[in-house]
Amino acid sequence: MRITQQRTYNLSAEQLMEKLTSQSFYEERFAVLGVSDYEFAEFGESHEGFVVHIVRTLQVDMSRIPSFAKRFLNASMELSTKFVWRIKEGASFAGQYAVKMGNVPVTIEGNTYVQNISESQCQQEVRITVSSSVPLVGKKIAAALAERVEEVIEKDYQATLKVLEKEH
Repeated sequence: MRITQQRTYNLSAEQLMEKLTSQSFYEERFAVLGVSDYEFAEFGESHEGFVVHIVRTLQVDMSRIPSFAKRFLNASMELSTKFVWRIKEGASFAGQYAVKMGNVPVTIEGNTYVQNISESQCQQEVRITVSSSVPLVGKKIAAALAERVEEVIEKDYQATLKVLEKEH
């Protein structure tokens, strides 16, 4: 499953990247989302680029999980999200990320791009691929998780807007 979304922010690309590479920004965003069980596994410059690696416990509402997928999921599992940001050119930024959900046989990977669309606005494009190596039910598992991934991205975007709104 492929997911592509575009988001617009009333900040320059440089200003948005200042936020996306600030630990306090994530702390504020998690507070808005009501998430308290997380830790920064890695945060800062590395040979890869600027790394934001957050690990948290994810509670899964098993009543929303199709029966064929329940044997691959737990009600509580570790969610590891790793972004690696790089300056693409000028005021354009590119990031790669990977998400791992416990021992779930699903790969969630993607790219995100941030660029100015005016002096005071930028656009972020997110491209995600959700796939599974499990025969027969893998595509169904990936499709079910892709729906959840889209919901999470939207919630993160709304929380980001609230954090940015507080600051202005």
